[in-house]
Parts: sequence; structure tokens; C-alpha cells
Amino acid sequence: MMNSQLVQRISSLPPLPQTVVEIEKAYLDPNVSSKKIATIVEKDPMVVADLLKLLNSAFYGLRKEITSVEQAVSLLGMRSVKDLVINLSVRNMLRTNLDPYGMSSETFAKISQFQSMLAERWMTRINPSKAERIRLLALLQEIGKIVISDELLREGEDAPFKAELEAGWDIREIERNYIDATTAEVSAAMLLHWDFDPYFSDLIRWSDMPNQADGDAKEDTWVLRIASEAVNVRDPLGEKSRKRALNLALKAGLPEAELASILNDLNEWWNR
Repeated sequence: MMNSQLVQRISSLPPLPQTVVEIEKAYLDPNVSSKKIATIVEKDPMVVADLLKLLNSAFYGLRKEITSVEQAVSLLGMRSVKDLVINLSVRNMLRTNLDPYGMSSETFAKISQFQSMLAERWMTRINPSKAERIRLLALLQEIGKIVISDELLREGEDAPFKAELEAGWDIREIERNYIDATTAEVSAAMLLHWDFDPYFSDLIRWSDMPNQADGDAKEDTWVLRIASEAVNVRDPLGEKSRKRALNLALKAGLPEAELASILNDLNEWWNR
């Protein structure tokens, strides 16, 4: 069970920015325009700055410079921009030092993006109807690390936690030893706190134990788990990480050849 301090920390999190609330509501309108989505996003200058910085980085490798939110929506689509805005808004609201995990906020953002790309591309080949949902879930499944890092720093336990992580211990076991919960459990609790669909929260929480997921959810939870293993904080898309992901795909009965192809492509992109 999650320790009481962590429960209190999550329950005291501020509500999601109004930008997120408005963009989610607008996205549900089948007649919403690109201009309307852009107008909502532009209410938050920090998100606009971060969004344009990200899209114009080498990570995206776009040939044409993106200079406005409306241009971004037209080029990438409403769904992609919506998911990025949600992710950026959460990170901006919960800015913290991620040193306990041995990474910068930029690396954390890159890991989240690559997990999302991996999950979406693979799910497109497994069950296309789930691809849009899994994209956002994979983008958000690591946000619990922000709260965990903050708690470890607050308690002065960041150095021993980091040492155990660097020694190669299982990351979920280390988290349980220090805070009685894993990243997936904390992320799931955060989404519930912010009134996301409870099923979204369940899918992320079950990714720790995908074999115990109910029926149709098992496919989603395995994809989330495998994405987090392949693009993990210690060795993102490294040879051992890719091999572990493929072994899990075999265990889950999911298509390995498709996963291997996607992993190879993403590994090349990661190392550019």
C-alpha cells in the first residue's frame, strides 16, 4: 500500500491547468477547428513556448520551422497537439529535480515521447482501434516519477535510491522499498486525482502486472509495460532493453517481428 505521505502529496496536487480542461472538451466536438484548438493552447504562454521548442528540435526533425500553434495543429493534427499539450502542462505544473532517477527533465520528456511512439506504432499493427488511446497513456505513464523524485528529495533518500538504481536492481522493487509504490501506481493515482477516465488509471496501474489485467485490457497493459521496459530510464532502447522487451512480447503472445522493426527504427532515431 502506498505510504501516507505519498497519498497526501497526490491529494494535494493542484488541479490540471484550465488549458488541459478546455482542450479536452474542445477535442470531443467533431466540428472543432484547428484555430479553436490553437486559441485554447495560446492561453498558456509557457506551454506554447515549450511546444514550439519541442517541435523545432532535432527530435522531430521537421523540415519547416513551426512558428505558431495553429501551424502545429495543421501539420501534426489535433490529436497529436492535444496529447503534447497535456503532457507539457503536467510537466510544467510539477517541475522538479529528477536526479534520483539519474536523468534531466529533457531526458525524461524524451523517454515519455519515445514510449508513446513505440506504443502507438505497435498497437497500430496489433489493434488499430486502440492506437489513439495507448498513445496518450504511454505519454503519461511515467509522470509518477516526478512525485516520487520530489518525495525522495524531501526525505533525503535520493542518493541511496539512485545508487541502487545504478547498481542494476529492479526499478519497481526499489520504488516499493522506498515509497511502498511503483511509478505505475503513483501515475494511476495522479490521473484519478485529476478526474481522468478511471479505466485509463486502471490500465496504467495494471501495467505492473499485465497478466492480472481483465480481458480486453490485457493487450493494452502489456503494450504499456513493454514500452516502459524498452525505453527505460537506465538504458533507453539499449540492446539489453530491446531484448527484454522482445522476450516480454513473446510471453504476452504479441507480434515480435513488428516490435523488433519498430525498436530498431526508434533506436536509430534515439542516437541521432
